[in-house]
Amino acid sequence: MSGTGAQKNILLISLDDAVAYWRYKAIFGIELKTPNLDRICAQSTAFQSAYCQAPVCSPSRASFMSGKSPHQTGVTGSDKNYFEKILPEDMWPYRLRQNGYFCSSGGKVMRGFVPLPGDIHKVLFSDRRRRFTTDRRKMYSGQEGDPPDTIERIEYGGFRGGLATLNETDDKWFYDHQVADSAKVFLNKHPVDKPFYREVGFSGPHGPWTTPKRFKEMYNPRFIKQPKAWADGFDENAHMLAETTQNIDTSKVKHWQKSVRNYFSALTHTDQHLGRVWDALKTSRHADNTIVILVSDHGFHLGERNLFRKHTLWEQVANVPLIIHDPDHPIAQVVTDPVGLIDVGPTVMDYLDLPPIKGSVGRSLRPQMQLDRVPDRAVPTFLHDNAAVRKGKYRFIRYGDGTTQFYDLSNDWWQTRDLGPDHPDYADMQLAHADCCKEYGLDLDAPAAP
Repeated sequence: MSGTGAQKNILLISLDDAVAYWRYKAIFGIELKTPNLDRICAQSTAFQSAYCQAPVCSPSRASFMSGKSPHQTGVTGSDKNYFEKILPEDMWPYRLRQNGYFCSSGGKVMRGFVPLPGDIHKVLFSDRRRRFTTDRRKMYSGQEGDPPDTIERIEYGGFRGGLATLNETDDKWFYDHQVADSAKVFLNKHPVDKPFYREVGFSGPHGPWTTPKRFKEMYNPRFIKQPKAWADGFDENAHMLAETTQNIDTSKVKHWQKSVRNYFSALTHTDQHLGRVWDALKTSRHADNTIVILVSDHGFHLGERNLFRKHTLWEQVANVPLIIHDPDHPIAQVVTDPVGLIDVGPTVMDYLDLPPIKGSVGRSLRPQMQLDRVPDRAVPTFLHDNAAVRKGKYRFIRYGDGTTQFYDLSNDWWQTRDLGPDHPDYADMQLAHADCCKEYGLDLDAPAAP
């Protein structure tokens, strides 16, 4: 290792299915409560136009943990066994371990809620595998160390039931509680003279949004309102709707209100545990020497287009939280230029003065953290042979059947009206889309995969 930045620690915090929360602070007529995300942003750079490279867990995580696009890794859809397509040595944390870092796992970051297989874990991490409670609905799976099936629960209604536990003494059985506990122990015990990379992978706000009841009761569903922009409906795309089934009827307003309450309560619950990790870091001996990177694998539809799910290329799923805290510059900054999760690995390499990731189309975000202007950039999100880009104020989507959608996000954030091919900027965006897809490894002229 070389350079003054080589001894910086890296704390990578991952949320699951988290929307770009700053957009939702008051968009439904009530306040989304994220006090710990807010105070982290008060000392960090928030990239408010950050995009996942796939709107599905496996390909997104394989992408941002390798610095490669989904079409470079070959992981373009749900695939719990994606390490059969990409080697653990291709993940950028491996490079940290090869350069003397103590690499430690803790929750869902690279793949699922259970630990990586032992042979893969040994390549990437310096310590033991850690297992946390994984059955998030029943909260137990019948294995030793899991919570008892006598935990009291009630349903608050809404999509997937709105399950809640009744007793605070049962909080310890939640996945995110255990992940935070593990991170706190690590931060308190790890020696100051050994640089580390530590993962903190939360399960929230992934469904089914089970929380302690006090988090459900923070939100009164009666005050949750649908945006006026939804009233006239949406220009739909038949190809996308054929791939992604509508799964909620938002005309049943009370059911939708309870569903949003469930999601908001889950995000606030995870925010609480995020705050516990943040406090542990900032009261530890590592406080002034640890870069914190917070991401989500993708966003989530909360009722628009009768969708309460991921798996689309529209803004609400593609746009994700991306926050970077540099203790040398603990000030609040907002960057609105489009960036990608694929940039996380190159940014870490830059901070640690390590060589760039070979073949990565990602870019270091350090210049933007220093508020330098960078060239306009198209940032893509892929779903198999469907692809979208964000560039400037526009979102351009091309589906596998050749149909397109084109939106001006500055005037139509919910993407209700397709501007169509007659718009004066359509041709330029179509060209930017094609160039971006080529750069990221998708050949639009190749035959579609069967």
